[in-house]
Amino acid sequence: MAPAVRALPDDCVSIMDSIAADAGMVAHYGEHLIDALAAGSEDARLLRVRRGSPLLRQRYLTYTAAGRPIEWTDDRYRAGTVAFSVSNSAAAAPLERHAGPGVAGR
Repeated sequence: MAPAVRALPDDCVSIMDSIAADAGMVAHYGEHLIDALAAGSEDARLLRVRRGSPLLRQRYLTYTAAGRPIEWTDDRYRAGTVAFSVSNSAAAAPLERHAGPGVAGR
């Protein structure tokens, strides 16, 4: 997939739509992990916040229908810059809750 991404123009609006159209790689399934963390030195410098400031982190992995991973991200957001929306239904409730590092039990 890397050659297809490198060939995209700098002003590409949607990498995933372009990869689907140009290289036939279609995102079929994705897993998102969203948590909060304190900014470390590198995040603080890059995001221009104080070390220890609250950040929202989203990590996700996207797969093709055949199960081939095609995208991985680890994104950090300053407080007040993003909101996530999650929809649930009685028919399909894919949400899971996990204890964070250092938290015993569930």
